[in-house]
Amino acid sequence: MEEQSANNPFLIDSLNHPLAGPIRKLLTREGRRELGQIIIDDEENILQALEAGVEVDSLYFAGDEVVSDTLRKKLTAGATIHEVAKRTTKKLFENDKISRIFAIAQMPQPPGLDALQSIKKDIVVLEDLSISGNIGNITRTSLALGMGGIVLLNMDPIDLYDRRLIRASRGYLFSLPMITAPTVDFLNYCKKNNETLLVMDMNADKTIDDFASMPNRMLIVFGSEKEGCSPEIEAAATLKARIPISSRVESLNVSASAGITLYSRSKFNQG
Repeated sequence: MEEQSANNPFLIDSLNHPLAGPIRKLLTREGRRELGQIIIDDEENILQALEAGVEVDSLYFAGDEVVSDTLRKKLTAGATIHEVAKRTTKKLFENDKISRIFAIAQMPQPPGLDALQSIKKDIVVLEDLSISGNIGNITRTSLALGMGGIVLLNMDPIDLYDRRLIRASRGYLFSLPMITAPTVDFLNYCKKNNETLLVMDMNADKTIDDFASMPNRMLIVFGSEKEGCSPEIEAAATLKARIPISSRVESLNVSASAGITLYSRSKFNQG
């Protein structure tokens, strides 16, 4: 690995440095699409990405930040480590969240829907979710409870690797198959492959406990808290279930709903 020192001309100490432009560009979805790269913030998330086989090209640290020996050893040969002046770090990120340690990595290519055929465990399906915190929390919960992967309906693959979502998932989105697809393509796949589609619906007659011990793999669909699932998903549902909650509460946050549902399933079918 090639480390930069204070006397090295490649120290990033202004926005005129040749490495500053790509960093700023990667803060935008258009830049990620053009360069085919992503920014991963924070050492914990970078380590998760490396563990999952993501190719990290370069690592950056600001001022007094220390890159751990663990991270240094896990970087592949040829990955460079750069120091960024503190004042330049603030200028690089401007209105975005400033990161004191971050990496630039090659953007992983999400698998297609056909990858579901080789996954034996339950799949989590999220339709039209856009809040990074919810998606990140559900990703962490899915991995913790042994789910086989996640399908994000109607999400641009570029947005899957938004740095906010990577942070919200604590880097675990690199450790699960993350598939993006339009709802119509997903439903065509389900019909063609006779998938069991369990749709979470607060008005369903049966509860999640009624289906928790079913032995066959399920694709468990959650819609947004405000709108729920689309009419197309509702119409295609093999099964519908709700979480029994007090009538005093209108609904649960989608990440809370996912946690309860996936825990219920994990007790029976994820061993």
